[in-house]
Amino acid sequence: MMNEQWLRKRIRNVLHQYGYHPETWNLAEDEWHRLCAYVTAEKEKNRNADIHELVHDAVYEFITNM
Repeated sequence: MMNEQWLRKRIRNVLHQYGYHPETWNLAEDEWHRLCAYVTAEKEKNRNADIHELVHDAVYEFITNM
């Protein structure tokens, strides 16, 4: 399993590219957990998948389905 703190940092970096700023838009703990769980599950399904692409996909899905 991936280190969740490391994964959150990767997700935070991608969220920032989409205009996320923690001082104005705080994610709830369950939202962080959902994003991390999605990336982890997708990586387990396809071990050859690029983690960067999985994080981008998770963040895009999260933002477009808000």
